[in-house]
Amino acid sequence: MGAFTDLVRSHSGLVYGIARRMVRDAHLAEDISQEVFLKAWLGIGLLRESASFTSWLASIANRASLDFLRRSRPEDPVGEEADEIPARPAEVPDQGSKLVEEALSLLGERDRLLLTLFYYKDLRASEVAGVTGIPEGSVRVYVHRARRRLRSLLEGREDELLQSN
Repeated sequence: MGAFTDLVRSHSGLVYGIARRMVRDAHLAEDISQEVFLKAWLGIGLLRESASFTSWLASIANRASLDFLRRSRPEDPVGEEADEIPARPAEVPDQGSKLVEEALSLLGERDRLLLTLFYYKDLRASEVAGVTGIPEGSVRVYVHRARRRLRSLLEGREDELLQSN
C-alpha cells in the first residue's frame, strides 16, 4: 500500500485543486479526490506513457468533477455554505486570493478548469490539451479569453488586490 500512499501524497494537490474549483465545495472535492485516486489506482495498467501520468490523472479528476456536476440537481446548489470555509485548514487565503476565487467561481466550467490547470497547477498547454481533449492551439486561445473574462470581473478592484499583498 506504500505506492498508493505515495501516489496520493504527491498528487493530492493537483486532484483536489481541480475538483475544488470545479464543484466549489471542499467536502465534495475531497470525496471526488478519493474517487479519482481509486480510479487511477485500479486503472494504472491502462496508462501507456509514464510521462503523461499527471495529464492522465488530471483528466480523471476533470471527468469525475464534470460527472458530479451533471448528476447534481439544479435545486441542490453546490457549495453555498462550504465556499465560506477555507479549502483546507492550512490554506487561509488572503483578501486578494478571496477576490480571485470569487471571480473564478463566476466563470463557466471550461474557463475555471483551464485557468486552474494552466495557472494553479502549472500544466503546459499540451498537458491541458491532454486533460481536456481540446486541441493545444485552442487551449491557448481559450486560456487567453478566460483570463480576459477574469480580468474584467476583477476590474475596479485592483486596490483591494494590491492591499492584500
